[in-house]
Amino acid sequence: MLKSIDNLNIRKNNLLSLPVLVELSKIEDIAKSEQLEEKVNDFKTRYDIIKDETLKNITDRINELDSFVDIRDKDGFYNSFSEIELDLYGVETSLDSILSEIKDIASYEEKYRAIVIKLKNKYRVLDKEYKEKENLYGDISKVINIQFENIKKRFKDFDKVMEEKLYNEVILVVKSIDTMVDHLAIVLNELPDIILLINDIIPLRIKDLQDEYEKLDKEGFPLLYLNIEGTINDVNKRCNDIYDKCKVLNITDSLFDLNNILSYIDNLFDVIEKEKTEKVEFELLNKEVSKKIASFENTMKATYDQLDDIKELYDLKEKDLDIIEDINLSLLVDIKEYKKIINMVKARKTAYSNINILMKDLSNKISNLEVNYQQAMKSIGNLYDDEQNAIEQVKNMKDIVSKCRKDIRNYHLPLILDNYFVEMEEAEEAIELVEKELEVKPIVIKSLNLRVGTARDLVLKVYQTTTDMLKYAYLTEQVFVYGNQYRDNEDVDRGLRKTENLYSKGEYKQAFELSLRVLNVVNKDFVKKIKETIS
Repeated sequence: MLKSIDNLNIRKNNLLSLPVLVELSKIEDIAKSEQLEEKVNDFKTRYDIIKDETLKNITDRINELDSFVDIRDKDGFYNSFSEIELDLYGVETSLDSILSEIKDIASYEEKYRAIVIKLKNKYRVLDKEYKEKENLYGDISKVINIQFENIKKRFKDFDKVMEEKLYNEVILVVKSIDTMVDHLAIVLNELPDIILLINDIIPLRIKDLQDEYEKLDKEGFPLLYLNIEGTINDVNKRCNDIYDKCKVLNITDSLFDLNNILSYIDNLFDVIEKEKTEKVEFELLNKEVSKKIASFENTMKATYDQLDDIKELYDLKEKDLDIIEDINLSLLVDIKEYKKIINMVKARKTAYSNINILMKDLSNKISNLEVNYQQAMKSIGNLYDDEQNAIEQVKNMKDIVSKCRKDIRNYHLPLILDNYFVEMEEAEEAIELVEKELEVKPIVIKSLNLRVGTARDLVLKVYQTTTDMLKYAYLTEQVFVYGNQYRDNEDVDRGLRKTENLYSKGEYKQAFELSLRVLNVVNKDFVKKIKETIS
């Protein structure tokens, strides 16, 4: 702990040995102005307070540390020690600050003269560059020349305050010169571009914009929403405002604002070019939609013209008629929407790009309506198809029945069973019922299709019966003729006689099957061939 006390005394003594008074004496010789005298006196006051009050207090507190050692109070010792260390650090910081300020004053003349020399060099370069291209600045050259003169005066002001040792004024003058030179450099760099934009580039773009607008306006383009005239007036006003500011060398954000103006004008050209493309698309869409509407109107007119006839021909459901009515009402709404869009084009207040969105939506609506119409008419068309199919079916069924009768007559069968004539009669009656259903108006398609199905089944049954009867009669005759060669066999002879009996009774299939069984006893190969033939 005693060593720690010694270290504190060493640090305190080192602070007292700092050459503050020596440095103060150096600037007292140059502190002839009232401002510098005030500074010197302030340094002395601050130093005396530190030396006579703060450090004296620290010395007393260091001496008190011995008492903590004597009573072996470690906590009290280290608490007080830490506080003294912290205060010594504060004194050290304050003395360093005083020394720094003193050195700054001692070297201020050299420091600021060096800064001003650099500013003068920068000023000369700017002056030379300006004179080489003075014509680029137009009538603002007068203001620029005045600013050069103002900076010259500030250089003279610097010499004056330096001579009079006006320390505070020196800093302000140097800062003002630095600000003025930097600002002038920016002005000389940006002003030619600003003037070029205001006097040449933007006016030329505005003229091109006016010419293009007038041309397209005559062609009927809807450009009123762009408010070109208002935009041009606003651009001219903003350019004039910027130019007025330039006359007092206030060019803050001027280049940025002018480039934004130019970008806005270019964007208007892009919009106009897009409108040209959109107009071409509109004309195509207009042709497409108007053609769709005209075609659909004709279709609906033709549908209504035929609807009464269709109602008389077919037993239509109410929902079928309601769908057609709904489609027609929707078409009328779409036509009204189309006329509204065309009126918008004539009013020239809505961009073609927005018009085309409406036209595409309308085109899709009509297309969907056409699909609905086709589906509705398909339902009605199916009624006609079913009717024509029934007529064709009647003709085919009559031909089949007629052929069956003719085949039966031509074959001269020994006997035809009564059930065949019953089947034939049922089939013919069913055909007559179909014909009667076709004569009833309006036709009930569901009932008609039921009649056609029933008649078709009965006719096919007659056809199948006729075919089987003729087939088995023929086959029985062939087998019987072949079997005669085996008559010497009693079993075969007896079997064939039974076959003849069945055949004469009109049981042709049973006669055929029996004849095969009879001959199978004497000639299996023949029976096998016959079976393969009919399978």
